[in-house]
Amino acid sequence: MSGVNGSALRSGFIPELNGLRAIAIILVFIHHTQASIPALTPFLLYLKYYAGLGWMGVDLFFVLSGFLITGILIDTREASNYFTGFYVRRVLRIFPLYYLVLISFIVASQILSNSHVQSAPKIAALVPLPEDRWIYFCYLTNWIGLWKAQWDTRFASILAHFWSLGIEEQFYFVWPFVVWVVRPRAIPWIAGIVAGLSAIIRLAWVMHSGVQMVVPPLSIEIALATICRLDALFMGALCAYFFRDRNLLVRIHNWLPWVASLGIGLFFLAFSGMMFFPRRAGLLLYGSSPTVHHTLEDGTRLLSECGGFTLLALGFGALVLLSTHTETNSSWMQKLLKSRLLAPIGTYSYGIYVFHVPIIGLASALIFPAIRRSVHSSGEAFVTACAYIVVLAAVTFVISALSYEFFEKKILYFKRSFGPKYAPRSDEALLDDPAVAPADAVST
Repeated sequence: MSGVNGSALRSGFIPELNGLRAIAIILVFIHHTQASIPALTPFLLYLKYYAGLGWMGVDLFFVLSGFLITGILIDTREASNYFTGFYVRRVLRIFPLYYLVLISFIVASQILSNSHVQSAPKIAALVPLPEDRWIYFCYLTNWIGLWKAQWDTRFASILAHFWSLGIEEQFYFVWPFVVWVVRPRAIPWIAGIVAGLSAIIRLAWVMHSGVQMVVPPLSIEIALATICRLDALFMGALCAYFFRDRNLLVRIHNWLPWVASLGIGLFFLAFSGMMFFPRRAGLLLYGSSPTVHHTLEDGTRLLSECGGFTLLALGFGALVLLSTHTETNSSWMQKLLKSRLLAPIGTYSYGIYVFHVPIIGLASALIFPAIRRSVHSSGEAFVTACAYIVVLAAVTFVISALSYEFFEKKILYFKRSFGPKYAPRSDEALLDDPAVAPADAVST
């Protein structure tokens, strides 16, 4: 059994978490490309359904964010530049690429429209509506559904995936103040209570709306509301505190694989039940005489909102703790997470997340229809779809790599100027400070 690696804790870089980032973005990418998979056989249909579950990569991102951000806040709580250091570093990491992409698409759409380019109307229909753009600029994209009384499913913005970045920014805006004000021992209690309240509020919202109404677009605002997605973020925060308590980690170590397997496995088991036994699942979920026809997507959304998100948060939280606590082991999991295949994907994951939906959206609107018309057999359709997805993945990776190496990395250089700064202390204080204890020691 391994203890916590002190050098990794101080450097802020934990290699295996980079692998988890890669897995998360791969899942999200698969989710957004599953529409290109032709449902030609039952196997491909089931494959398409399971690929659609790739949205859970966002939940893994939330857990990772809660874990890493809370860890940074706990470790720098006594720094004299606690707030300025944290917020400036976050701004340098997130804002430049976000606003560059947002402004570029809005400006490009306007230029194409003014130039009367033939494809301009299609592109204009994919960027945020003029009356909604201020919401994107303020990182409030996830609240569009409530402000407009509905999330218009006829409007498929290629920047709508920014909703998850909005939730994270709202989390960053509040949580540092809480960590700074309360005693360190109160952090896990607050994180656990908030995570539980998030699940309860989400369930109450569904019950208030009625399970019959959990269909697009009537319930999507439940899945996007900040208060309803805090369980994953605060599960990550709870794990960050556990990660810094060596004795607690030793006690719960043997339970982590079981919690990870049960949390993620139970969700997949419930989804598989709905997919393979739709009539029985419909009877269980909606009663004997549903007033609305429900699809598998509707059932999945209901499952997620009524406990599924929490199951995934528990499973992913245990997975994060397990991967960090066993980082010196040579297990297959550690070899996978630290592999050369996943490392660059994890490094470029933010750029991949920002770019992949616009790339897929533009290709779907301008290129894929012509490709589909050129296919004349089921065999060709499958091969073409695979090639199409591979090309989209390659293009997304190359653009994200170029963005990181020639744009993001230049800006990230300035983060080193805003590292934590501590006031000088006496020799007696230093001797009592757990921060100067042996490398494998963890302070709570």
